[in-house]
Amino acid sequence: MKNKIYISVMAVLIISALTFGATYAYYVSQDTKTFTGEIEKGIVSTLNLTTTKSSTNLVPLLDSKISTAITKSSNKCIDKNNYEVCSLYTITLTNTNASENLYGYVKTNTTTYTTTNLKYQIFDSSYNAITDVMTISKTANDLVYFKKGTTQVSITSTGTKKYYLAIWLSDTNSDQSSDYSKTFNGAIGFELVGSPSDKLQATLS
Repeated sequence: MKNKIYISVMAVLIISALTFGATYAYYVSQDTKTFTGEIEKGIVSTLNLTTTKSSTNLVPLLDSKISTAITKSSNKCIDKNNYEVCSLYTITLTNTNASENLYGYVKTNTTTYTTTNLKYQIFDSSYNAITDVMTISKTANDLVYFKKGTTQVSITSTGTKKYYLAIWLSDTNSDQSSDYSKTFNGAIGFELVGSPSDKLQATLS
C-alpha cells in the first residue's frame, strides 16, 4: 500500500484549524496541544485530554495493527518503515464525588471525508481495547458511541481513570487517493447513562 502512496508531502501540506487535537488528513501537517474538557451540565466528573503522539505525516494502517502501533515502548504510532500511522491521546476522567456511569462517544463537528476510512478505538490504561474499531461519522453533529459488538460500553467514573484514544486512517489495500487532504473537526464526550442531555465534552480548537 505504501508504494502506491509515496508522494511529495509538500504537495499536500496544509495547516488547518485544530479540533480534536489535530485535523486528520492524508499527509497533512498537524499540531500538538493539550486541551482540557469543561462540564457542560449535570456531570461531576472532569475530563482532561492530552496528546501522547500527534502524527505529522499520517499514512493508512491496517486496523489489526493499531494495538501493536500504540503499545510499543518507544516510537508509538511509527511503523517499521518509519511512517507515522496514527495519533494517540490520553483521556483522564476524574471524579471525587459519587460514582457516575457514562457512555462515551466521538462527535463529528465538520468533515470533508467521503469515505469511511477514518477510525478510532478506545483502550484502557493497560492498552486493552474496550471498544471495537469504530468508524468516525461523515455527518456533522453525529455521535459515534463506544461499542463492543452491539453493546454500548458503559464507563464507571470514580476516582481517577486513564484511557487512550487512537485515531488512524484504515488501510484498505487499494487506492486511497480519495482520502488525500481531507479534514475532520470533532470532539470526544461522555454522557450520563439514562440522561443523555447531561454531557461532559472536550471540544478541541
